Amino acid sequence: MEVKEGTVVSLAPNAVYYNGKEMPDWVRNDHWIVKSRNNDRVVLGKNVSETHTINSPVNIAFMTPVSESNTPQTKTETTHPLCQKLQSSVISNNGEMQISERGVELIAKYEGCRLAAYKCPAGVWTIGYGHTAGVKEHDTLPSKDAAKRLLREDLEKYAAHVNKCIQTGKLTFSPTQNQFDALTSFCYNCGVGSLNKLVAGRSAAEVADKILAYNKGGGKVLQGLVKRREEERQLFLS
Repeated sequence: MEVKEGTVVSLAPNAVYYNGKEMPDWVRNDHWIVKSRNNDRVVLGKNVSETHTINSPVNIAFMTPVSESNTPQTKTETTHPLCQKLQSSVISNNGEMQISERGVELIAKYEGCRLAAYKCPAGVWTIGYGHTAGVKEHDTLPSKDAAKRLLREDLEKYAAHVNKCIQTGKLTFSPTQNQFDALTSFCYNCGVGSLNKLVAGRSAAEVADKILAYNKGGGKVLQGLVKRREEERQLFLS
């Protein structure tokens, strides 16, 4: 059977991305619909249950065609729990998850937007939705759209930390998109060290409960953090 656009393929146990980057087990263990092919370079689009879209190239040598249509195939094993959920994940072309617009909006809601540079409670010059890199006194932004673009750029770094927890196994479960968004929001607010402590060795249910404990600033419970943690938990569990 020829591998072409629309073909459903399975992946070899040793499959990697076309650029040689390691592929997560949950990608290797699923069936994928071919989006396009150029010689040995095959771009995989959605999985057959349509819970994920990766748009990532893989060498055809790692593929075995399963069917010529995108009819979902029955698999006997899977390491990914989303086979039971019709929830789309946002995944970059290198196979890593990215924060969704819903996650961005949650963060923007709690960070607030200021178009002129100001000093945060920690004494750091800040602008937009919590952006600090290179900010100086008297800096300004032209619009909230510009501030939102800065926020999205900043969030790439924090999403990368969550992806690292996934790749290294520090995160003991494969996150849904909502769980990934909640963890990225938490990381942006509390920092990488707190993220590592939050997820290390905990199940998804344990993380959902523990996240509520991070509600203090300067040793005092802050209502803004209480509300943010509660909304992150709700998103995590949805």
